[in-house]
Amino acid sequence: MKYTTTIYLYPVFSVIAAVLILLIVGTTPSQSLSLSLQEEVGIASVFILCCSIGISFTLRPNWVRRSILRFQNEEKNTQPRGERSFQGHHPDCPPFKNHTIRWKEKTWCAGCLGLFIGLCAAILLMILYMATDFQLIKMMSYLLLLLGLSILPVVYVEILHRSKYAGVHVFINSMLPLSFFIITISVEAITGKFISSLFTILLCFLWLDTRIQLSKWHHSLLCTHCSENCKMFTGSV
Repeated sequence: MKYTTTIYLYPVFSVIAAVLILLIVGTTPSQSLSLSLQEEVGIASVFILCCSIGISFTLRPNWVRRSILRFQNEEKNTQPRGERSFQGHHPDCPPFKNHTIRWKEKTWCAGCLGLFIGLCAAILLMILYMATDFQLIKMMSYLLLLLGLSILPVVYVEILHRSKYAGVHVFINSMLPLSFFIITISVEAITGKFISSLFTILLCFLWLDTRIQLSKWHHSLLCTHCSENCKMFTGSV
């Protein structure tokens, strides 16, 4: 499968999404209102729910699609085309050696492990943020927003130019969900609008999907140029 178009479109859409966020906060009056307690709880609940769903995908990628196929009783088998097996969501061949990491006697996909850690941390931070009723001042909110947005290109560049150290890949991927948390609370504090905060969470799905699509493209590229004849990569994250 070719990802030539995807590799350009997704980053472009991600940049447009970041620009939209900046426009939203930039056009917000300096004396904006604050969210009510119910609205804050609503945003926090949606964010935590989305993170929980994300965690399920780091543990079992494509579980929704597999469940649908099983429900439809399709006979199509997704077994590898060769004899090579998978470890940590990746083929156990040399090109993907630095894409996995051993942790607690289990082989993990380094990217999924990083996202798992980051998502758990983001949930914990959101709970603490709500429990302490911490109020961000406007200047701090703007700085945090810029910090959160600046993490996105770092993650994308690392995906395309993968570090040879799996631990680095874990760390950088763990920063992505944390950037979502930072961006969400910053927009919430600056705009004081429920719809703006909810819209920001929706954009986080686009930024996450961009990371996934870039990873798929990179994996496909590795598989294409591999000397092995199995060519069994199917687009795992």
